[in-house]
Amino acid sequence: MQTARVQNNAESIWNSVCSKTLSKEVSPLTYNTWFISAKPYFSGERVFGLAVLNDFAKEYIEQHRPLIENALKDSTRVQYTLEIAVRPDGSVPSREERMPEQADVNDNGTFKAGQLNPNYNFSSFIVGPGNSFAHAASVAVASMESPRNYNPLFLYGGSGLGKTHLLHAIGNQVRQEFPEKRVVYVQTEQFVNEFITCIQKNEFDEFRNHYRLADMLLIDDIQFIETKERMQVEFFYTFNALFESGKNLVFTCDRPPQNLTSLVDRLRTRFISGLTIDITPPDYETRLAILKNLSRTQGVEIDQDIIEYIAENITSNVREIEGAFKTICALQLIGADVTLPLAKQALQNVIQPGVVKELDFPLIMEIVAHYYGVTVEDLKSRQRSQDIVEPRQIAMYLCRKKLDKTFKEIGNAFGGKNHATVLHACDKITEGLEQNAKLAETISHIESRLQ
Repeated sequence: MQTARVQNNAESIWNSVCSKTLSKEVSPLTYNTWFISAKPYFSGERVFGLAVLNDFAKEYIEQHRPLIENALKDSTRVQYTLEIAVRPDGSVPSREERMPEQADVNDNGTFKAGQLNPNYNFSSFIVGPGNSFAHAASVAVASMESPRNYNPLFLYGGSGLGKTHLLHAIGNQVRQEFPEKRVVYVQTEQFVNEFITCIQKNEFDEFRNHYRLADMLLIDDIQFIETKERMQVEFFYTFNALFESGKNLVFTCDRPPQNLTSLVDRLRTRFISGLTIDITPPDYETRLAILKNLSRTQGVEIDQDIIEYIAENITSNVREIEGAFKTICALQLIGADVTLPLAKQALQNVIQPGVVKELDFPLIMEIVAHYYGVTVEDLKSRQRSQDIVEPRQIAMYLCRKKLDKTFKEIGNAFGGKNHATVLHACDKITEGLEQNAKLAETISHIESRLQ
């Protein structure tokens, strides 16, 4: 009875949030494709649970987390943390399955380590010639045997090649097989932000204890520590404390440690002292296997000729392969009969064999809109929801950077926006690039498509 009452309350809250906020703040396509199928299952003191059908739905809803959590607060006066669970069969998580990462919150609530993605595990990682050594080393580290032989493990390579997947897989495996071990995963951006907070408050004990008492420390995108001198000093002592006590350290980076030229020598040499592995782009067979695995795990049937077309034409990284797959899935979710010609049309801004388009306002807006799953008309509209505002600002920024147009010209191209709006958008993105590693990576991906 208690479980049913909790779920009924969650459904009541969710219906209110959808009707009063979400249906008005996001585009109709986004709302009908991703939000209508979401199933509320829990509303506790501070947690609100949503079950979705697949990882793609989870990713799209995750992009709207601030909007949803603000809408929940407006509707209930409670500051909920949104919990999203993937349930292809339409079931809901049991109490035992809920919020497994809560153990990463300190008793005083000061810090919370990054969430490990439970879907990133070794069984879902497709092994090929370009990543087999990295995979084998990661499995060995996760076994917690002979840590000195692989410590630290330093995985490097271009964006979207599986470094983060392996990092999460290591953490998930250790937590499953060695629950007594304390695993801390963090993105470098979060690590730096926490350190800045410590400086501002002059409180370092909680920060140091959180990281230096770990049995395994996993840090993603370590390159973003490169220009932060005081942070490097603090990290050096954290590294030494863990390494000298035989704890495992694993890092990912976009380039080898020798190329981190702004890093202090004593840190660079410590990175080099362990096992350093390059991850290279997947070959055709691996790309094909990735697409088939996505189709199987997501329960989505896609014609073989479409899978082969994507595998043949997207060669640089796994993330773009997944992006193309999501585009085809989205078409199927809205009821389209996806044939190869339709797939080619839908992916024309991602796959352009032999075609070079002139870079102009329409092309930049089209590629940004496609990347975010919105329409060009959304970018030109007056909508102020976060899922529209951010891509609109990025598109304006890229128009300024790539086309060298005036603020007035850009504003006119975006449906008659004024000079101040465009100036604010460009300033906001420029400032964000200095502070937000995820935003920088997003814009880098979009720029690669513009090329």
